[in-house]
Amino acid sequence: MAYKIEDMKHPVSCLNCGKEIPNGRPDRKFCGTVCKNRYHNRKKYQQREVVEQRVMRILERNHNILDKLLRLGVNSLDRLTLVGLGYNPDYVTSYRKSGIHHQYACFDIHYEQTPTRIKKIIRTTLEDDADKGTLRNTAI
Repeated sequence: MAYKIEDMKHPVSCLNCGKEIPNGRPDRKFCGTVCKNRYHNRKKYQQREVVEQRVMRILERNHNILDKLLRLGVNSLDRLTLVGLGYNPDYVTSYRKSGIHHQYACFDIHYEQTPTRIKKIIRTTLEDDADKGTLRNTAI
């Protein structure tokens, strides 16, 4: 039985716009460079959104843990105990080294960190930061 090349061709549609690709190689995925670029840009943006959502969930969990500690009146805690509560010390919204002290913030809650303890946990407002001349809203 002989097969003709025309019998083996089936209509291929563009992965981006869905239009049929009329000519070219049979394994083409896109109808042109514009569709190819849009497809890959959208895919990259979706991957970035997933990462951003994961980071925001971790930051929100960290903030909730610090907030509960403040409500309980705790302003110093062993770092391992804090990690055991679900806190992830690798995710903060700002960091500043002042002399020998390492100062961190998770949104509006600031604290100092030593190798074994988290101490001086305080809540600051945007006005407090503005009075000091520093706005700590940069993520690291």
